[in-house]
Amino acid sequence: MREIKVRRSYEKEGFKQPVFEYRADWPYISVGFGNERDYFIENLSLLISSGMGISAALKAMSQAVKTRKMKKITALIEQMVNAGMPLWKAFTETRLLPARVISLIRSGEESGRLADHLNLVTLQQHKDKVFQSRLRSALLYPGVVLTLAIFVGLGGVWIVLPKLVAVFSDAKGTLPLSTRFLMATGAFFEQYGVIVVPTTIIILSLIIFFFFIFKKTKFIGDAILFSIPGIKELLQGVELARFGYVFGVLLQAGFQVGDALDSVGKGSTYSSYRKFYEYLRASILRGESFKEAFANNRKTSKFIPIPIQQLIKSSEESGKLAETYIRIGVIFEEKTDAMSRDLATVLEPIVLIVVGLIVGFIAIAIIGPIYGLSEQIN
Repeated sequence: MREIKVRRSYEKEGFKQPVFEYRADWPYISVGFGNERDYFIENLSLLISSGMGISAALKAMSQAVKTRKMKKITALIEQMVNAGMPLWKAFTETRLLPARVISLIRSGEESGRLADHLNLVTLQQHKDKVFQSRLRSALLYPGVVLTLAIFVGLGGVWIVLPKLVAVFSDAKGTLPLSTRFLMATGAFFEQYGVIVVPTTIIILSLIIFFFFIFKKTKFIGDAILFSIPGIKELLQGVELARFGYVFGVLLQAGFQVGDALDSVGKGSTYSSYRKFYEYLRASILRGESFKEAFANNRKTSKFIPIPIQQLIKSSEESGKLAETYIRIGVIFEEKTDAMSRDLATVLEPIVLIVVGLIVGFIAIAIIGPIYGLSEQIN
């Protein structure tokens, strides 16, 4: 970790003393850092809700956290707050939380409802964890099996097949087509395997990184996932569950519709939904209703099913928008729970069938010629 250095004095801005700079070296890839951060926010919320002052709560949390990196960050936040800096500004300086969470803390601090808004942050983090865990539970087993199959397959054609080429190369008679294909593949990897296998692994790793991790190109991976039947419905359900629950709770907490949509949009994982939330926010700020905003966008049905649109329209007319959105969140939370289990159940046999076909092809290609050779020897 880098040393903490003096950045600039905040005396002109009304603070008591110079404030120190902290720039974490990729804190989010530290083992256990995410859980420690969530633990910090949850317990800070509880302490402030109980009536404890911000400074005292931060001092207590600096002793409660375990990792050295989190202790340094917490101590720095405490130092900034004691110097007169607002809590949201201290979080911004340390880059501990994303912008959408900091906006919630800022609005709570400025409105005198910091404890309530910290509770909202805790709720958002909990819901995000639940929804992400369901996605992982549905895709983990097939992903692990396919990944292992790819690596085992590459290792087999690089190490095992070249040895089989030597066994069958002296065989008399015509070998089966599958065996000849296998021999050609083995000969190719014997000559170029040192280049092909590492290159393939690097290319696959880069594809996964740029399509599903790197923010600027992640929209490509999102488009791929949303084009796969089954996975598309699950992703849409997860997003609608998060949107409905978080948006409804923000409205109940007194947020304006535009601010709530801004917070929901910043928290979305998928670029297409972020753009849709930005469109809804712009429409609402222009004075349009949800009914008008839905009607003016031909792609609304792609993001929100028509029956849910009708439910939102009727609730808007009856003045029960917050309750309806929370209800939508609960409905889709239950649906995604069932869909994640069903998708995992469907994908498991498909993956096993694909792997079995590959193994069967290799077995036939090897056993057939061996059986023929044994007959010639007899």
